[in-house]
Amino acid sequence: MAVPECLALDRPAEHVVRVTLSRPAVANALNGQLLDELGDVVADLERDQQVRAWVLTGAPRPDGLPWFSAGVDLKEALAGPVHRRHDPAELVQRIDDLLVPSIAAIGGTCTTGALELVLACDLRVAGRSARLSDWHLKRTGLGLGAWGAAARMARLVGLDKAKELMLLSAEVDGEEAARIGLVHRVVDDDALETAALDMARTLASYPRKGVRVTLGYLQEQEDMTRRDAIAFADRAPEHFGVTLRPFEDAARRWSGEAGG
Repeated sequence: MAVPECLALDRPAEHVVRVTLSRPAVANALNGQLLDELGDVVADLERDQQVRAWVLTGAPRPDGLPWFSAGVDLKEALAGPVHRRHDPAELVQRIDDLLVPSIAAIGGTCTTGALELVLACDLRVAGRSARLSDWHLKRTGLGLGAWGAAARMARLVGLDKAKELMLLSAEVDGEEAARIGLVHRVVDDDALETAALDMARTLASYPRKGVRVTLGYLQEQEDMTRRDAIAFADRAPEHFGVTLRPFEDAARRWSGEAGG
C-alpha cells in the first residue's frame, strides 16, 4: 500500500496500530482520498495477523485543540461526483464487521459522517472536550445517514434518545455521551490517548483467535433470539474457523502456574 497522505499510521504498542485522520487544516474532513486510504488500511488490518487491536483518532487542529473530524468534505461533495475505489457505506460496514477490535478515541468535534465512523467501532472513549452530533437532517434534509447512522444510533442509545439526537441535530459533550451510552468512557483530554491505548493493549494481550471468535459471536447474536444465541455459542468457534478448548487450555495453564 502507498504511504497515505490523509492518514497518519503508527504502532504505539505491540500488536496495536493507530490510525489518525490527518487533514488538520480542514478539520480532518473526510474527502474521497482519505476514505480510500482508510479502506486500504482496513483491508491491511484484515490480513495482518500481527495486529490484534487498532485505534482510530483525529489529528488536533493547527492551534493544538483536540479535533476528531467535521465529517464529509462538503466542498468536495458540492464540486461534483467523486471517484472512489472504496464505497464509503461498504467501508463503514467493513469496520463494523472487522474481527480486529477497533477503538475510537474522540476529542473535540465529531459530527455526521465522522460520527458514522465512530459508531462502527467496537469501543469508544471520549475526551471531555468531545462534541458529538449527527447533522444529516440539518445538512441534507434526510436524517438517516448514508452509512448506517440511524440504525446504529438507535441500537446504541435507544430509540427515544436517537430521535432527539437526529431530529433535533442535538450535540452532546463527552460526559453526556458516556451517560447515554454513545461512548463507553469519558476521560480528561490529556488522558485520552493513554485510555485508548490501555484498551488496545488489553485486547492485544489476549489470545487473538479467542478475541476474534468472541467479537464475531457478539456481532452475529445481536439479530438472534436469546435461545438461538445461546445455542449458537457452542457452534461459534467452528463457525469462525477456529478450534478452541478454552476451559481445558485454561486449566492446563493454571495447573502449570500452580505447579511452578
